[in-house]
Amino acid sequence: MNKNKKSRSFVNKGKKIFQNFRRIFTKKKCSAFNVSTNNKKIECIEKIYVINLDRQPNRYDRVQSEFSKVMDTSRNSLTKILERVKAVDAINLEQNTLIDNINSKYTLGEQLFVDPCQALPKDLNLDMNINMSKQEIAVALSHIKVWKKVASGTEPYALIIEDDICLDPNFSSLMEKSWNEIIKKKNKGSLFDILFLSFKEVDLGAEKTAFTDSTFKLFRGIWYMSGYVLSKEGASKLIEMLPLHGPVDMWINHKFDQLTALMTKQSIIPQRSDEASVNFYSVLPILSKIGVLNDSSPSVFKNIPTTLPVFAIGKESDKLTSLSMALSMLGFKCCSDLSELPKEEKNSLIKNLSNRKFNAYVNIKCIEDHLVDLCKIYPKSYLIIFSKGLSKDKLESLRKDWSKRVLVLNEQESVTWKPICEFFGIVPPVSPFPKLLGLGQRKYISKENKSTNIINRSSKWLKADESPWIIPQSNDWKGLDIESGSLISQPNNEIMYELKDNLQLNNTEFWSMREDTFPGNECMFSPSNFSLNKDNSYILTAKKQNMEVRKYSSAAITSNKSFLYGRFEAELKPPKVSGFVTGIFLHRDSPRQEIDIEFTGNNPTKILTNVYYNPGVEGARFDYGYRGTPLEIELGFDASEDYHLYAIEWEPNQIRWYVDDILVHTRNNWGPTPIPHLPMKFHINLWPTKSRELAGNIDDSKLPINLYLKSVQIQATSSII
Repeated sequence: MNKNKKSRSFVNKGKKIFQNFRRIFTKKKCSAFNVSTNNKKIECIEKIYVINLDRQPNRYDRVQSEFSKVMDTSRNSLTKILERVKAVDAINLEQNTLIDNINSKYTLGEQLFVDPCQALPKDLNLDMNINMSKQEIAVALSHIKVWKKVASGTEPYALIIEDDICLDPNFSSLMEKSWNEIIKKKNKGSLFDILFLSFKEVDLGAEKTAFTDSTFKLFRGIWYMSGYVLSKEGASKLIEMLPLHGPVDMWINHKFDQLTALMTKQSIIPQRSDEASVNFYSVLPILSKIGVLNDSSPSVFKNIPTTLPVFAIGKESDKLTSLSMALSMLGFKCCSDLSELPKEEKNSLIKNLSNRKFNAYVNIKCIEDHLVDLCKIYPKSYLIIFSKGLSKDKLESLRKDWSKRVLVLNEQESVTWKPICEFFGIVPPVSPFPKLLGLGQRKYISKENKSTNIINRSSKWLKADESPWIIPQSNDWKGLDIESGSLISQPNNEIMYELKDNLQLNNTEFWSMREDTFPGNECMFSPSNFSLNKDNSYILTAKKQNMEVRKYSSAAITSNKSFLYGRFEAELKPPKVSGFVTGIFLHRDSPRQEIDIEFTGNNPTKILTNVYYNPGVEGARFDYGYRGTPLEIELGFDASEDYHLYAIEWEPNQIRWYVDDILVHTRNNWGPTPIPHLPMKFHINLWPTKSRELAGNIDDSKLPINLYLKSVQIQATSSII
């Protein structure tokens, strides 16, 4: 460890402790506020509105604690003018419904007006539409609610804050200095329309001019609406400007030319560093695609449940299968819809051994007779019962045994997040509750009854993501081999689809040439890097080229259709250059699911097979994972020297990988992830990776390089058009 860094760390910690001590144990006066109704001042803040969710009362308590240390000049605590405003909860918003005062679509150009970005791709569609997330809509509605209170109230100025803030240790003196300077500058009317006390300037800096020694007049370029003073006149102006479209902090930047908008010299109401944001920023996926963002750090699911294990029984197959997916979305490792468990898992469950693979069991026939024993073995376990079809005697017996740890859902009740999450005492996800087709109680095929024709090749598991939907690999666990049966979900249009592509890849009905990128990718894809070879194969070329947001360019093709299960193959020859990855894969987002074949340019004698899995239904914001679950397999030859045929066979309960029609790897359900269950698009690409661990350092001296693609064939069970 660097000694200078270490000493600075101690100094910073000491400063932080001292500042916290000052904030907690000393009270400060601030003349910008007036609490007493008998001592009215014209130019004072007389109200503080706190936007707070019903399900997070502890946040409001912390805000009260912060303001209890600040007084007006008459030594009245500012807590006397605090008023809690019930925040609109995104959980209660319906998907794709019209909402008063909100236009949920905005454009990339409107985003870039606020945050211009130093580097942008050459071909940029500024009119690209972006849909606000439910969280962004809820935040905007909450602020509009407060604006109406300010406009109809009697106070000339009100401070509006969100509940995830704290006050700067020097808040009182900085606020008083700024406020007094603004008062001295006043001409007619209000001091201002809006004064930002909490903000983050964009990377290129806010567009602003000096207003006083401690404040600026704003034109554009700040984020956050966590803390701002709004005049009664300013509130009326904002309401007249509605409907709001786009996130509220973006939209208001576009209105600064119609407002007197000020900001303090520094943010004096910072957001709390110990509070993780639950907002979903709708623009981030777009900025990643156009290359503005290149952060490839892992996104980790952190809401690990503590009520373990969970059991669920009943006769309603659709509801049980839907519940198992819902439990997965809550962070459970859920085994579901089986007649029998593997012997080792059943033995571990009954004997309460530490080597259990799962912590939730839904619709498992073999454990129904053990529920009384399981209730005693696991005092922190929970039971969910769908009552339809069960006898009254059985229901009463289970109620008695499980007492407060049982939830009974009758046949009239629709299963939603509310009863499930109230039962567990946890916050529901914003994503829609899954409604799936029932799988029934499927038959598990034991290892003793299973034959295999897989060719033995040397392989090893590489480091995987940490996730509730990954079972750590071990020699004794190969996943759940399940007999084929019903599908968990169906596409809107189910058809048989077969493509034997003789590489008419300029057929825009089926293929798209990509013109974007993704985090961790050091190139921007371009159609100009795609060409026809003399032997009628196609060439994907990677080269060093200034693409503004990236230093390299390359090529990628994507199917326009999404497929649910089938065989996907490509005959190709990847390049042998360090730092580059060739990919043949299926992929989707929201939720993110992916099935890969990858070649790394520093070692093309091996392939990586990989699966990324996130639970949920269409639109669920579960896009976790960075590494996936990679397995490295020895090919026995150098893939860069000649063409070979590589294939993925994807079925509801199993994925198989082939090289030249020889089976090289099989993954069963939960071996180590569930099998992706939603439609995905088919991709082929060549790209330089930011990860030196994955493919080595990028070797510029050997550029340009080519990926040669001879043929593509798809035999899909279903397609979405």
